[in-house]
Amino acid sequence: MDSQGEAAAPDPMEEDMVVMKKGAGAAAREDALFINSLAKGLSVLKAFDGDWDALGLSEIAGRSGISMGAAQRITHTLVRLGYLRKDDRTRRYRLSARTLDFAYHYLHASPLYEVSIPFVASARDECRETVNVAELDGPEVVAVIRMPSQRYMNPTSTIGRRLPAFCTAGGRAQLAWLPPAEAANILDRTEFLPRTPHTLTDRADVEKRLELAQREGYAMVVEEVNQGEIALAAPILDGNGRPLAAVGVSTSTADWTADSARERLAPVVMQTARLISRSLKGWKPF
Repeated sequence: MDSQGEAAAPDPMEEDMVVMKKGAGAAAREDALFINSLAKGLSVLKAFDGDWDALGLSEIAGRSGISMGAAQRITHTLVRLGYLRKDDRTRRYRLSARTLDFAYHYLHASPLYEVSIPFVASARDECRETVNVAELDGPEVVAVIRMPSQRYMNPTSTIGRRLPAFCTAGGRAQLAWLPPAEAANILDRTEFLPRTPHTLTDRADVEKRLELAQREGYAMVVEEVNQGEIALAAPILDGNGRPLAAVGVSTSTADWTADSARERLAPVVMQTARLISRSLKGWKPF
């Protein structure tokens, strides 16, 4: 029994094995500098992925791909550090507000956030639609700024939300401006799974849309991520023309057609992207 009154399952090979559903692969496990225990701790935090509220030890262990003994020690540590909360009655855990510290520090350490906000607000006021900024992270895009329309509120779309890059306007806007070999590498790691009946899942078709985005200066998707949604995005570029992020507008097919969005919203996202790019004055994250 530990101080939380839960018995740890014996696991003699625990320190020699790392089996994580969302963790590192074989190459990482062979890296002498790779810290398995840290990776396990992060896998526990990832177990609370938004589809789950409070989790028990067995659920945490199963979703993290670690043993019950490891789950017990890691959750105890995270409770002590303040990143998890525990209900002593049900013995279930949930994330604490302290985990938001990482998002806060990430956003405020980057000039992208501070520079983009006034331009995003101006674009939202001009088009009266939701405007966002998303960064590419491997085969996904992550929302880092979101300024919702006063007409529509989407409670499921928040800062930190991840979506596949291949079918989103923000993802395509960034993939289209990457060096071809780099974009191809990301597409090699992409699962082309449909999110709606309209999602393009053939890689060749997606690559044609990337070429079109390069020619037109922006990417547009119609009902590929959510039914009833049109989204457009243009890349925010550094001094070498490399995408740092993408600024986009999302709206409803009830109010806009693809043609009207192309005519009236595309200029807004392209101009906003140019203004942000110019204001960053060639800043590069690395």
